[in-house]
Amino acid sequence: MSLVKESQDYERGGTQKDHYTDADVVTVACPLCGSQDRTEIYREHGALVVAQCRGCTLLYTSPRVKAPEEVYWGDGAKYLEEARLIFEGKAAHHRDPNYLEELHLIKRFKPTGRFLDVGCNMGMLLRLVRSMGWTGIGVEPSATLATLATERFHLDVYNCFLNQVPAKEHGAFDIVALSDVFEHITEPLPFLADAAKFLKPDGLLYIKVPNARWNSFKQAMLKLRGRVPKQGVWDSYEHVVHYTDQTLRKMLDRAGFDVVTMTIGKPIQIPVWHQYVGRYYLYPSPLLLDWKRTFGRSAFYWLAWPERLWRMGGIGWFAPNIVAVAKRRAVA
Repeated sequence: MSLVKESQDYERGGTQKDHYTDADVVTVACPLCGSQDRTEIYREHGALVVAQCRGCTLLYTSPRVKAPEEVYWGDGAKYLEEARLIFEGKAAHHRDPNYLEELHLIKRFKPTGRFLDVGCNMGMLLRLVRSMGWTGIGVEPSATLATLATERFHLDVYNCFLNQVPAKEHGAFDIVALSDVFEHITEPLPFLADAAKFLKPDGLLYIKVPNARWNSFKQAMLKLRGRVPKQGVWDSYEHVVHYTDQTLRKMLDRAGFDVVTMTIGKPIQIPVWHQYVGRYYLYPSPLLLDWKRTFGRSAFYWLAWPERLWRMGGIGWFAPNIVAVAKRRAVA
């Protein structure tokens, strides 16, 4: 088997590209404060730029892909091949440790009830939601992915955007979960307003996003080593807003949510089958194939906890992911 040198030179189910031109992108204002005043932080995939708002400090992609949600509106046969062993019960999903960590955290606050998984993809998280005792419902705008979730895992999934879910579901959920979803949302404030509609009065919003400071740290370390990876650092072809703990709090506060807890999520140990066979599979690859990055991610994750103590509760450079549980602010 020949090694595929670049991590995106492989066959995949999605529609993402290695290179985007000016015709593929649109320039947008800051999704938090609306300012057009920004500083370029990083450029990747050609025309995609990670920028920082000079007003509120939010990091976001502008120019960005015109319709980033359509990245996952890809080939169903390829998606099926990526996850076939998981659907057949012969392999775990590589994110199962992350999913279980998330669900155990949620269970501390809401051990039972109705659970809305927004952007449920093929249903990998939602299948565990069901097994842990919640009544799980999914929302997924990709017809390809929604079909796989319903046909392969027999899950209940609305194939639409969140604001198109039937009004009968308003106020019907104990948990609305945005697991690795919120960073994909081009208009986060209206999206949070939609999410609030589906929560019961005492319901909880769960969010997990990549930590923008961690991406900044990786960018700086790669620069010191003289490396500019072809695949980029920020996943800006699909991630359109890049949150720190501070800007996530600002976004939730402006949308009328109070943070119940904010913590650090474990690193996602991405399988590397594609580097060896040219195909992306969703089940874990052997540690031997990627032990340096696996141990490196874990080491920085554990360093993130003393860093948090040093920051008096803030989430710093070494944390791979930010997790927040929030509730709607009571109206006086």
